[in-house]
Amino acid sequence: MSTPTGFKQRLESELSAMATDPAPLRATRAPARRLRVRFAVTAVAAAAATAVVVPTLSGSGASPAYAVTKQGDGSLVLRLDRAEGLPGLQKQLKEMGVRAAVLEGDKKCPTGAPPESPWATEDYAMTFPAQPWKAVIHPDMIPDAAVLPDGRRVGAATLLVVAEFGKDHSTQAVSFRLVEKVPTCSVPGIGGGPDAHM
Repeated sequence: MSTPTGFKQRLESELSAMATDPAPLRATRAPARRLRVRFAVTAVAAAAATAVVVPTLSGSGASPAYAVTKQGDGSLVLRLDRAEGLPGLQKQLKEMGVRAAVLEGDKKCPTGAPPESPWATEDYAMTFPAQPWKAVIHPDMIPDAAVLPDGRRVGAATLLVVAEFGKDHSTQAVSFRLVEKVPTCSVPGIGGGPDAHM
């Protein structure tokens, strides 16, 4: 039995629209509670949060590859479950006005790790609380251009987040550093706080 062409086209259009349009908040939050997410960046208790959730689905449609939730205090909850979420996560952070760059760690990166940060807020821009697999991003701790106490002038900082993935492309560890210039690659485990190992 053949399927009418018009029906196929309508179905394809509707499925495509569902994949690209953000789902209502209620629809995105319920599945997130049931999923085992390997890496999360969180700011405050969920009860105090005012959430804006922006998930992206993998090609398989199984579970979100990443999600971003903005808290009432301006901090962000990030979820990065798989390597395929990196481009979407980077785009979402940029759209939210956060100076951050997200890279996959590359052990063969010829330049190694980016230079150490001169900023005093390094350890506060992104922190890892006691809860397993969680961390906090504070965009207000990513400094603008400044003159340091020793008289050096530094440009605006960017939070560089370097993620490591396993053979199954799931997130294994995350490290970060404030940088003045975003590198094209970085070795994993760049410091700036403990790695969030899976």
